[in-house]
Amino acid sequence: MNKKRIAAAAIIMILFLCAFAAFRYFVSDKNESPGLITAVYESEALNLSFRIPGNWSYKQTEPGTELNSHSFFYEILQPVFDIYDENGNHAGAVGYNRYEEYEGAEDDPRAIYNQIALGNNYRFGVRDSYDITRETESGVTAESGVYYSASVNGGVEMINRGILSYNKNLLVYAAMEFSGGLATDGQITDIARSVEIY
Repeated sequence: MNKKRIAAAAIIMILFLCAFAAFRYFVSDKNESPGLITAVYESEALNLSFRIPGNWSYKQTEPGTELNSHSFFYEILQPVFDIYDENGNHAGAVGYNRYEEYEGAEDDPRAIYNQIALGNNYRFGVRDSYDITRETESGVTAESGVYYSASVNGGVEMINRGILSYNKNLLVYAAMEFSGGLATDGQITDIARSVEIY
């Protein structure tokens, strides 16, 4: 009897591990936590959760997706999913990445987000538009502009809205970019206040 239980448990565990390995991201549709993502990054579990407006939707990012005809966000970050507004417009994207701590700059957003904050033609504006929304023992969430230079945006400068959040215990950050005009200031702030990485 015990051997059958052990064998059954082993089979269930193998099936679970195979399924877990096959799907890099899991997005929960539970009502109590819309926008909950469980991702595997280099075999380590990462949970990123936040709330989006109730009439918005999201789906896992598909290969070749671009935000506002630009692919910078998707080239730099591990994309998780795309967000759509109530009219089905592509309102935003969510991704994450690892970062390294630099001595003396452990809490400096320029060091934490250097992969997406220091570019000339595309960058999250941590130097000039980094407004802290939420601070915990493990990290900070802030709102930021996302800058596109004229040279990569058809001759016109553009600034989208963004949210940045990091967890200094996991050395992971999440970034969200929202297409201009599709999300209100209040919606962006509400989303930012709900972000958790654990």
